[in-house]
Amino acid sequence: MLIEFSVTNFRSIHERQTFSMAASSDKALLDNTFDSGLSKAMPALLRSTVLYGPNAAGKSTFIQALAFLKALVLQSHRSQAGETIEVTPFKLSAQSRAADSEFEVHFIEQGIRYEYGVACNAVRITEEWLYAYPIGRRQTWFERAVDSKTGLDIYEFGDSLEGGKKRVDWSHETLGNTLYLSKATQNNHARLLKVFAWFRDKLRIVTGKFTTTDTVSTCATEAGRQSVVQFLQDTDLSIADIRLEQVGPIDMLSIVRQGIIPKQLPQKNTDVKFLHTAQDSSDLIELSASEESDGTRALFAFAGPWLDVTENERILIVDELDTSLHPMLVHFLVKRLHQVKTKVQLIFTTHDTSLLSQKILRRDQIWFVEKEKTQSTKMYPLSDFSPRENESIERGYLSGRYGGIPFLKELDFYGK
Repeated sequence: MLIEFSVTNFRSIHERQTFSMAASSDKALLDNTFDSGLSKAMPALLRSTVLYGPNAAGKSTFIQALAFLKALVLQSHRSQAGETIEVTPFKLSAQSRAADSEFEVHFIEQGIRYEYGVACNAVRITEEWLYAYPIGRRQTWFERAVDSKTGLDIYEFGDSLEGGKKRVDWSHETLGNTLYLSKATQNNHARLLKVFAWFRDKLRIVTGKFTTTDTVSTCATEAGRQSVVQFLQDTDLSIADIRLEQVGPIDMLSIVRQGIIPKQLPQKNTDVKFLHTAQDSSDLIELSASEESDGTRALFAFAGPWLDVTENERILIVDELDTSLHPMLVHFLVKRLHQVKTKVQLIFTTHDTSLLSQKILRRDQIWFVEKEKTQSTKMYPLSDFSPRENESIERGYLSGRYGGIPFLKELDFYGK
């Protein structure tokens, strides 16, 4: 479960921006929240949040920052000495170009709250820290920083992190461009593996179009196929069934280019056939994917990730969800998510303002992103404005009351 994520000096983000999934004390739409399972002092968490803002304001940058941290955790142990870290600081000031980028995430995994953070530049990791709250109080598991005089990494290990001398040995084996979390995990450190696994298994981040590969993998079992069919039928598609037909070896290169690697790859390339009931009989008529609408194909591609996330209580983060799905379908999925009593979380960006209703979303579920005069990104929730209970949020947003909208120059089409 995600609590909050902070990022500093990354792409269009200059000063520290913190995004939170912690619910406020507002009592509205309590079904949109769930209990964290920790102490009473810990607030409930939001099931969903949506980010609004004009093009190039930084919505995608926020998602890219979280995706960068995930990739660094999962892959940095593969780095070779001298390889650069593909991190991009805010470039519009000399100070930020020379400064480190920083990322920090607070989350809950298997009933324990964690705080994990990293500071880095293109050359090396400059700071890394991990704190845990297994019994309510903060425990320092490890802290790492660069000694300004020697240029070497200095580690401090807390007594609560087992490992003894091995912890130190692993730190000596950790390259400057490698995360200690990643290195220790490769040595099967049991406690750190749980933190690593949260990034690997719980975070599903989609920054491009959905592909059918995940859904095809879901359909590999009869139960999975039936779940996909039921999902399509629940969204009012006239599909009676689906059939998969293996037609040849999988094109791995094309999947890599699409940018979404599913957890389980099918062994062969697969064509999807959609079955519809004929108008004049009970016969099932088979249509190929190319004969279906773009909307049907997009919904089928979305079904696999959606079912995976909801059934396994993962966190799904999607950039521009409305470009793949009709706004009414997005409404349906968000409402359905709020009604299902699980701990799945959905975070997405959109330009569809019809979701801006206090009957659908709480004030703390709506976030705005805008560019400041310095051309840097600023993020803030609707709850900062304390709108009235019956206020039209959509009208207020489009009129510019909350910011996060484009400033367009007036055009004189008649030459006056």
